[in-house]
Amino acid sequence: MDLVPWRQGEAREAVAWAFAQWIDLRGGTDPAEVSQAIEAVRHFIEQHGDARFEPLDDHDARPVNNRAGWRKGRGSIREWMVPPETWKSEICNGLDATMVARTLAERGMLLRASDGFQPVRKIGGTSKRVYVLTTSIFAGGGDES
Repeated sequence: MDLVPWRQGEAREAVAWAFAQWIDLRGGTDPAEVSQAIEAVRHFIEQHGDARFEPLDDHDARPVNNRAGWRKGRGSIREWMVPPETWKSEICNGLDATMVARTLAERGMLLRASDGFQPVRKIGGTSKRVYVLTTSIFAGGGDES
C-alpha cells in the first residue's frame, strides 16, 4: 500500500527486535511467578547464607543465632538445608511453597527426594527432612530450556 517508506520486512524486523529487548529486560519468558520464586530464594541465600545457616562441616564454628538451616560443602558443591517450617514461613513467605519447590527442582536448584521435595539428611545425629538448595540457585534463573 506504500503508506510508509519502509522496505518490505522492515516493520517485522523492528517488532522482533523490540520483542527480544522486552524479553531480555523482563528476564526471560518464564511466568512472573517463576521469576519471583527464584529471586526470593536467591535473595534469602545471598542475604543470610553464612549468617543464618549453621555449617555442618566446621565443628569449631561459632553458634548461629536465629538459624534458618544448615550448610555443607564449599564452592560448587555447597548445599543449604532448610527445615520445612523455615521454607514456608520465611523463604517462601507470601508465595506458594510447593510451587517454589517444584520450580527450583525442575531447574536443578533444589534436590528432590523420591517421594517429594524434602530428602532426608543427617543433622546433629538425627535424620531430618529438609529442602536442599544447590549452588545452581545462583546460575541463570531464566527459562527452563
